[in-house]
Amino acid sequence: MHGGAAHSDPPSDGSPGPSGRDDGTAEAPSCGFSAIRFSLGSQSLASAPCPSGPPKRFPVAAVDAILKDVLGSYLREQPYEPARCRDMAKDIAEVIQARVKDLMVPRYKIVVVTHIGQLNEQSMQIGSQCLWDPASDTFSSYVFRNTSLFALANVYAVYFE
Repeated sequence: MHGGAAHSDPPSDGSPGPSGRDDGTAEAPSCGFSAIRFSLGSQSLASAPCPSGPPKRFPVAAVDAILKDVLGSYLREQPYEPARCRDMAKDIAEVIQARVKDLMVPRYKIVVVTHIGQLNEQSMQIGSQCLWDPASDTFSSYVFRNTSLFALANVYAVYFE
């Protein structure tokens, strides 16, 4: 995976953002925090046959619902506090990763990236890009805002043959 593309001002309607992985190269103000979590299902890859692609597509709609639920439940009444948001970005990424893994979609590597920042009449660009197969790999993205903060959560699902 390689970084590069830019994403500006996350959409407020929760629509998907760009595909890829945040590689930490985007310039971010000191008021934002990010967390990255990734995992590969527990299926033994050495004993599995090499199929030409996934037997079914990754459930993007289910992951969209998870993102909306987790971000809303953790951040709905949360004021922006730098130290607390740093910890929450990590916690939220772990919760999202666990809930996506509970969907038990075999052979997908799951990467979860969360960003939390202060809403203070500024803009932020978050860059991500990924080298992948568009026939089998996908992503889900959701933007949450309350009166004092914004949060962006991306889940990248990369099929592992």
